[in-house]
Amino acid sequence: MKQFWIRFRIKESMVVLFMAISLLSMVLMGLISHINYSNAVKNDFHTVTDEATKRLHHHLEFYFEQLSKSTKALLKEELIQTWYEGSQALTVYEVVDIEALMRRHVALNYNEVAGVFLMSMDKRVLSMRTYQALAADFSTEPWYAVPFSEQRVLVPTHTITYPQQSGMQVISMLNPVYSNSTLEQVGYMVMDLSLKEIEATLERSRLGASGQFMILSSEDTVVYHPEKEWRGLPVSETPIGKISLPADGGVSIQTSGQSKLLVSTSSSKVLGWRIVAIVPFDEMASGLYSARNATVVAFLIIAVMVVLLVPKVSNLFVEPVLHLKHNMTRVFQGDYTTRAEFYPGENEFQKLNHSFNKMVDQLNDQMNMISDLKVREMHMQLRQKEAYIQALQNQINPHLLYNSLDVIKSIGYLNDDELVVSMAGNLADVYRYTAKISDNEVTLRDEMSILEKYLEITHIRFPKKFISRITVHPKFHDCLLVKLTVQPLVENAVKYAVEPRGGEAAILISAYDDKDDLVIEIADNGDGISGEKLAELTESLHGISSYANEQTYRQSESLGVANVHARLFLKYGEGYGLTVNSFAGRGTVVSIRIPLRYKHTVQTSI
Repeated sequence: MKQFWIRFRIKESMVVLFMAISLLSMVLMGLISHINYSNAVKNDFHTVTDEATKRLHHHLEFYFEQLSKSTKALLKEELIQTWYEGSQALTVYEVVDIEALMRRHVALNYNEVAGVFLMSMDKRVLSMRTYQALAADFSTEPWYAVPFSEQRVLVPTHTITYPQQSGMQVISMLNPVYSNSTLEQVGYMVMDLSLKEIEATLERSRLGASGQFMILSSEDTVVYHPEKEWRGLPVSETPIGKISLPADGGVSIQTSGQSKLLVSTSSSKVLGWRIVAIVPFDEMASGLYSARNATVVAFLIIAVMVVLLVPKVSNLFVEPVLHLKHNMTRVFQGDYTTRAEFYPGENEFQKLNHSFNKMVDQLNDQMNMISDLKVREMHMQLRQKEAYIQALQNQINPHLLYNSLDVIKSIGYLNDDELVVSMAGNLADVYRYTAKISDNEVTLRDEMSILEKYLEITHIRFPKKFISRITVHPKFHDCLLVKLTVQPLVENAVKYAVEPRGGEAAILISAYDDKDDLVIEIADNGDGISGEKLAELTESLHGISSYANEQTYRQSESLGVANVHARLFLKYGEGYGLTVNSFAGRGTVVSIRIPLRYKHTVQTSI
C-alpha cells in the first residue's frame, strides 16, 4: 500500500484520501441509517398489522360464531329432527316444509348464504332448495367427504357445482347437529357462505394505498385474496408462493420482482386460518428514503468542499516539502552552499529545515576534509598493496635451502652416490621456479610438478620412514592458482609434522570441487596444533583477511600459512584463502579454497 501511494504527488494523494474517507464515512452512515430505519419500519409495520389482524380475527370468529348460534333453534324443529333420525319416511309436503324453514331462516338472517344443507350420518342430504328436476349430486362438494366431528368445521374457499349457484366461490361451515332425545350427534348442517362479508370486512381494513390482507387456510390454500382467480387455489400455484412467509407473529422484508414488500402473518387459534398482511416497503419507508437522500446531498456538499478547499489547504503542507526537496536536489548535485529557509518555532517542517541545514554544514566539512585526503590515500593504498604483494612473494623461508645443503654435504661426504646429483637437480628446479616471481598464476599441474620434486628431496632426507601421496584428479590440472600456494604449506607440514618425528610421518595432498570453487587439502599425521595456538592462528588469518593484522602475521612462526593466505585473499577476495583444522595427537589439515577457473577458459575470454 505504501509503495502505491509514493507514486503520486502529495496534493493529489490528499484529495483522493479525503474523498475516500468522506465517501466511506457517508456509506457507513447510510448503512447504519438504512439498518436502523429498516428495523423501525418493520417494528411500525408489525405494530399496525398486529392490531389490524387481531380485530379481523375477532370479527371473523364472531361472525362464524353468530352463524352457528342462529341455527340452533332451527335444528330443534321436530320435522328436522325426524328427518335426521330417518326412522320414518317423510311425505313430500313435510320435506317441502323443512326446505321452507331453512329458506325462511336464511332470508331473515343472512343474505350471503348461498345454500343450506342437512346431512345425516348416513350421508343423506336435504337442500333448502329442491333440485330433484335437475338431478343434483352433492357428493362432489368438499364438505360431503368431511368426517363427522363434534366441533364446527370450516371448509376453505371452493367453487360450488350444484345447480343455480354453480361457479360461485363459497366457504362451507359445518355445524354439528344433535338429537333432542338422545343428545347424540345425528349429522351436520352445512351452510355455503359467499365471500361478501369477508370481502367487505377486509376492504374496510386496507393497509395504506396499496397494502392488502389475505387469508390462508391451514392446508395452505387461499381463502381470500383481492385477486378472485387465486381464491381456493394452493398457495404454491399462485404468485404468493414465491414469497417466503415469516413465522406466526413475525415480520419480514421480501423481494417480489423489482419491488420490496413488508410481510406479516397472524394465526387464529379458533379458525386455524392465517391472515397475511402485505404492504409495499416504499409506502412505509418514506423516512428511510429521506435519510438516504439527505446522506447523498451531504456527501455531494462534502465532495465539492474537498475538491475546492483541500488543494488550497494542502499547500500549507506541500510547499515546505517541495522547498526542502529542491534544496536536497541541489545538495545532491554538489552544491553544499545551499540552505533551507528556517524560522524559529514549533512547526515540524521548520525543525526539519534546521536539521537539514546542520546536516549540510557537517557534510560540507566532511567533504572538504575527504577531498584533501582521498587522492593521497588512494595512491598510498595502491603502493602499499603492490609492495605488500611483492614482499609476500619474496618471503621465502630459507629453511629448505639450509636443510638441503646439509643433506647434500653429508651425502657427498659420506657417499659417492647419484643421490647428490638428484638432490642438487631437484633443489635447482625448485629455486628456479620460485625465482620467477613475475607470473601471478600458474596451473595446478605446474604446482604439482614442483611439489613432487620437493617431496623427492624430503624422501631422500627420510628414505625409509617418510610417506607422501598426491591424489589430484587430472581434470583439475588446468585449474589456475597463485604461484607457490601448495609447496609452502607442504614445506610447513614437513617442518612441524615430519621433522619432529624423525621422518616417521605422512603427508597427503588431494583436491575436489565444491560448486564453483576448488578445494585443495594438505593433511599430515603429526602431533597437531594445540587449541590455544590453533585459535591464535585462526584469528591471525582472519586479521589478514580484514587488512588489519599485516605485522602480526609477519612475526608469526607459521610464515608459510600466513603468507599463502594473504596472497590468496589479495588475489581472489573475500571467502578465499586457507582454513586450518588440527586434532591434537592425530594431525593437521590445511584447506585451500580458490575459484574453479581453467587456463583455456581464461585465454578464450581474453
